[in-house]
Amino acid sequence: MLHISAAALGRAGKNGALMTAAALLALLLPAASPLFAQSPPDTEADLLIANGKIVDGSGGPWRQGNVAIKGDTIVYVGDAPVRAKKIIDAKGQAVSPGFIDMHAHSEFGLSLDGRGLGKITQGVTTEVLGEHLSAGPVLGPAVDDPMMITPPVKRSWTTLGGFFDFLTKKGIGPNVVSYVGAGQVRASVMGYENRTPTAAEMGKMKELIAQAMQEGAFGLSAGLVYVPNSFDTTAQMIELAKVAAGYGGIYSVHMRAGEGNAGLLETIQIAKGAHIPTEIFHVGMTVAHDPNFARIVEQARSEGIDITANAYPYTVGWTYVRQLIPVWAQEGDASAITARLKQPEVRARVVKEMQQKPGQYAAWTVSSANLKFDGHTFKQIADSMHETVEDAMVDFLVTQKAEGFQIGPADPSMDQKEAETFKYPWVDVGSDGIALPAGVHTSFGRPHPRSFGTFTHILADVVRNRHVLTLEEAVRKMTSQPANRLGIKDRGQLREGMKADVVVFNPETVRDTSTYAKPDQYSQGIAWVLVNGMAVVADGKPTNALPGRVLHGPGYKRGSP
Repeated sequence: MLHISAAALGRAGKNGALMTAAALLALLLPAASPLFAQSPPDTEADLLIANGKIVDGSGGPWRQGNVAIKGDTIVYVGDAPVRAKKIIDAKGQAVSPGFIDMHAHSEFGLSLDGRGLGKITQGVTTEVLGEHLSAGPVLGPAVDDPMMITPPVKRSWTTLGGFFDFLTKKGIGPNVVSYVGAGQVRASVMGYENRTPTAAEMGKMKELIAQAMQEGAFGLSAGLVYVPNSFDTTAQMIELAKVAAGYGGIYSVHMRAGEGNAGLLETIQIAKGAHIPTEIFHVGMTVAHDPNFARIVEQARSEGIDITANAYPYTVGWTYVRQLIPVWAQEGDASAITARLKQPEVRARVVKEMQQKPGQYAAWTVSSANLKFDGHTFKQIADSMHETVEDAMVDFLVTQKAEGFQIGPADPSMDQKEAETFKYPWVDVGSDGIALPAGVHTSFGRPHPRSFGTFTHILADVVRNRHVLTLEEAVRKMTSQPANRLGIKDRGQLREGMKADVVVFNPETVRDTSTYAKPDQYSQGIAWVLVNGMAVVADGKPTNALPGRVLHGPGYKRGSP
């Protein structure tokens, strides 16, 4: 029931007449409907997206209207006519803010091809980079990870800021946000050794995190299952996260593996100890399998701990093959792992420990630069070698120098549970994928379909087929929710004054076409994608434009080294 105070009723003209209903609503609900609060611009717009179903990113119901753009900025959202140099008729189409991918590994992809075609054709306009590794710093004993970070170009930078400069000079289709990776920082100071850092080393790691925050990082990210980040203790992670918190950043994490919810409890401890907002990477399969996970997150949130998460809509993961061997055998870089596995006594111990989980790996599929292995299961590889699956996996790591990935077997029975993950209000969307063009066989083999279809899969399956989310709520999770989480104030909603990252799509036909067998296929039903007011997809086809920008975090200081 709407309660109107006597004071409000008393605000009238000189004759004492009551306010009109429209004036009263404007007083009581000044921000309820920006569509009707704005006046059309006096000057001619550069572009008008007309007659669309505006899904503005707020989560509110769609409404018919127009979006006007001048330069890189939205200048009007409403239902009045606007003069414009160019008009896109969006009748029957949804018009939304550009999608923000809260977890991407596109350092490699955007270095290879700045257009980011696999992502922009899903409607992604901003990529959020960094996990345990990041593009910088790369100093001292650090080496590039052969999976995600090694650029296909000669690296000219040693810092995260230097990588930003490289991308800016090269040109990129989507915008870029990056964390600084805790594993990258540790590798730059200590290499890949499993030992406690000295006071001086801890001080240097804090110094590098502070530098990266000043260069524009949005926070500290971590992958506590990955060497060397896995060697950091909870107490050390709290100390490192405090540095990012001091610059207004957030902490994002691929949690440590462990019994029960040990990794989640550690994450909550770090969030609480460092007083830092925290985002957990790719929780979909975890939440789907473990009902206690959501309960623990919601209990922590009720206690004032600012913790959220992201997920992708697939039941199949993708990670380093070397993650399947015992943690103690992963110490060091790729060459060190290879040398260790060549030692007969070490090999025997590794195989024995892996055989304690019989049948777990046989159906998993390898992605590899070597076409002899790419797309084959470990069981197929083992049969061709006349070995056990575990022995074949060790041989694969030795011959491929620890390069390669695995994909777990698809489980269609989990699809609905996976989709239900997105119902939680604290879950947004992160693909965990790479911005790549189709038809490129990379050094890590075939990509996961999430690199080409995460966002359109949600629109087609989670929204249209399964009805887990409304269209408006799904768009909110892809736009304003991640923008708010990162503290990006000028993107994530269709409002006057916001940057013109915009997607026009058909909600009845939009869909992903990427599959596990053929992952590098572009999405369909995305008609237009604008980044900073410039079309990167027009009439359903990439334009090859490069209007993307590096977005800087809260601690950014122009001119930082």
